[in-house]
Amino acid sequence: MGRIVSFALLLTAGLGPLAITRAGSVEEEQAAWDVQLLAAQGIRVDGPRLLQLIQERTLDGPARERIRRLIGQLGDDSFAVRERASAALVAYGSTALPFLQEAAEASDPEVARRARACLERIAQGGPPGTVMAAVVRQVARLRPAGSAEALLAYLPSAESETLADEVRAALARLAAADQASAASLRRALADAHPVRRAAAAEALGQAAAADHLPLLRPLLRDPDAQVRWRTATVLAAAGQREAVPVLIDLLTQLPRSQAVLVDDLLRRLAGERAPAVSLGATPDSHGRCRDAWAAWWRDHGAAADFTRLAQLPTYRGYTLVVLLDQGILRELGPDNQARWQMVGLEFPLDVQILPGERFLVAEHHANRVTERNRRGDILWERQVNEPLVAQRLPNGNTFIATPLELLELDAKGKVVFQYNQPDGERIMKAQKLADGTVVLATSGRKVYHLDATGRERASFEVEVRTSGGRFDVTPEGTILVPLLTANKVREYDLTGKMVAELTVEQPVAAVRLPNGHTLVTSLSQRRAIELDRQGREVWQYETSEGRVTRAWRR
Repeated sequence: MGRIVSFALLLTAGLGPLAITRAGSVEEEQAAWDVQLLAAQGIRVDGPRLLQLIQERTLDGPARERIRRLIGQLGDDSFAVRERASAALVAYGSTALPFLQEAAEASDPEVARRARACLERIAQGGPPGTVMAAVVRQVARLRPAGSAEALLAYLPSAESETLADEVRAALARLAAADQASAASLRRALADAHPVRRAAAAEALGQAAAADHLPLLRPLLRDPDAQVRWRTATVLAAAGQREAVPVLIDLLTQLPRSQAVLVDDLLRRLAGERAPAVSLGATPDSHGRCRDAWAAWWRDHGAAADFTRLAQLPTYRGYTLVVLLDQGILRELGPDNQARWQMVGLEFPLDVQILPGERFLVAEHHANRVTERNRRGDILWERQVNEPLVAQRLPNGNTFIATPLELLELDAKGKVVFQYNQPDGERIMKAQKLADGTVVLATSGRKVYHLDATGRERASFEVEVRTSGGRFDVTPEGTILVPLLTANKVREYDLTGKMVAELTVEQPVAAVRLPNGHTLVTSLSQRRAIELDRQGREVWQYETSEGRVTRAWRR
């Protein structure tokens, strides 16, 4: 249980789950897993060999023509030719997916049937790019000669946006660690392909070398919007003021999945002075948003504090959702498509995103709290009855809430704090605050603020009807309280004073985003929604698979 879906790649080969050995760091653990995955596929972890694999998957003109020729042979009069073409297309793997997806709609029924069969056989290998992602990461680690050139050449052929993200991350790592790679990336700033220009600019910008910045500035005027977007983003993070007007103009030139990332960056830069306008979902609303930001820059740009961008973690627009009844943890890209998912969790009432692609999960029905990596491997576990809340604290301790008690464990599992709930009331939600105090809601229609020893500081009446999960605490120190039966999300200070309110149908959980918006899950609607400061819906994710009970953005 708890294995990420890509383990189907190994299970269908009869190999069973990999035996993961915990390493000394997240990076070492990832490298060990990659080596085992590649070995299971018969791939030798050798720099030149890995580069050869990347080059073989790079779809230049001749390679594209070979795939198209094979697609045509799916309808050949000879059964043997059709069979060989099918086998060859399956061997291309996810590289052939766009071509096969087009062929699956062909008017020739035999071509369409065989294309669908090829797609099904490729799908048995798990999400597109699983093996290639491991190859890319190993290349960035081993740095064989020509790594940057090979990855840049391959990037337009990446089978998915998730894999493309891996390639861009590898290029950034190479830019920071290897002078030869940095030189290749500088040359790629003038590449004919915009995807390569954009990736080179992003990698060099993330390497944070001051001598790269003058080379990137001309790309702010690049004819391709994607190049301008990635270049302006890294330059803004480096404090380059000329990037901001470019980003503002891009609000009407990018697809919404990317425009929302621009809007978020601007909101983090503006802070409380951000304009009260939402991006929306139409060209007109994008235009109004652009105009509002242009006015903000004209009026407040001179005082903009660019250190806000440097101090905050990189925002990718990924949304993590919990499908409670299915035991699924799923991460969505900005386009709402699944990037990966973890399955087999047992009623996960709370999840915390930890550094290094790790996740702390309160598995209510399994009577345990687990720490897992993205593949679902259990890295740490604590048996506890019916956990509702799991929170990793800055000091490395773990805070756990159950219906009857609060616990804090140190790194060795020793209990360093315990609070037993008085008879007659059950704990519903909880959160340990940065000052060591605790906020909890109970079935007695109250929210309590406890000091570090468990003594009551304050309490106020609030009817919380949903059990499980942490309270979200805003930067101002207020808490967001979902009120299921009142159809409200209310924001309270710790004395019980209500400072804000949003109307939402049957809210389950609410999280304040860095841009000031609020991410809410709804019980009756089985979806997650994002509301702006005025309570207008600006994003949603809905599924027929079951209840969406938690959502976070990173």
